[in-house]
Amino acid sequence: MTMTIEGKIAGLRHFADLRNWGAHGVEKLVALARKLKAAPPKDLPLRGKSLAFCFMNPSLRTQVSFEVAAASLGAHPVTLFFGQGTWNMESRDGAVMDGAATEHLKDAVPVLGRYCDAVALRAFPSGKTWEEDRKEPQLSPFLRYSTVPVINMESSLGHPCQGLADLMTIQERMDPRRKRFVLTWAPHIKHLPSAVPHSAAQAAVLGGMDLVLCRPEGYDLDGEVMAWLKEESARRGTKVEVTDDPEKAYEGAHVVYAKSWGALSSYGTLPPQDAAFRDRWRVSAEKMRRTERALLMHCLPVRRNLEIDDAALDGPGSVVLDEAENRLHTAKAVLLELLGASK
Repeated sequence: MTMTIEGKIAGLRHFADLRNWGAHGVEKLVALARKLKAAPPKDLPLRGKSLAFCFMNPSLRTQVSFEVAAASLGAHPVTLFFGQGTWNMESRDGAVMDGAATEHLKDAVPVLGRYCDAVALRAFPSGKTWEEDRKEPQLSPFLRYSTVPVINMESSLGHPCQGLADLMTIQERMDPRRKRFVLTWAPHIKHLPSAVPHSAAQAAVLGGMDLVLCRPEGYDLDGEVMAWLKEESARRGTKVEVTDDPEKAYEGAHVVYAKSWGALSSYGTLPPQDAAFRDRWRVSAEKMRRTERALLMHCLPVRRNLEIDDAALDGPGSVVLDEAENRLHTAKAVLLELLGASK
């Protein structure tokens, strides 16, 4: 499901999914973010604006980067943790609200739009069924009921803010066109969402890279997302490869992006925890030596020596801290573009 960019007001643009912005739009945002990083604006272009950042799940980089980005541009950030200091929210259409939820998003979102110039949401999937989670039960009402731009700060299907920072980090070090981008599954103790890998793969393809999806059997990405990746790659003259062989995948890689995600074929279940399985899929310095001195990327937080060995994570190719910093600069770019102050 590709999230629509049109709201109730004709022409209202959201930042909900990288696919909606296309290669040109994503490149424009990255270029603006790099310009802002080199020379932060001094004239407070969003002075007088107010922005509502709504969280249903924990955050570190996303919350801080957007709050600092808003304040540094002159806007007033309002951060809300739904159910903690605000009412519990209902999202289902036609729900009989006789449970824990006191307020419906159908009412809350338009109210926020009357107070604020943009709203943003972070809402993880429930982990019960992929069929339901991929419908974006929290993000969809925001897009449907908002009268101001909506920013997706991570949902079931995507984390476009992270994907934008990922591409910026790569562009700072190389021309990404036709480079080999390996998105590799990594071990974890939890069933994690697919949002980050979806957006990382989309950013790589939109940036003109050859994509290698390296994952255990049963850990494919969403079928509709994969179809888009293949179609976009074919249109751009690049390739998409899927493999369950880490040794093969690392060969010649220019970027290795490590991330765990849950199996859609057995949704909600934990990944295997045996030592041999972990060793096969953990990113190590030895595996990184198979690459073309590749950049090592991860969205953070990372479980050291489970997903990635210390030697690799602290090695010369690791750009995870730069990647995290670039969340700030890309957040500024998104805010300026959505609120018409990017000229």
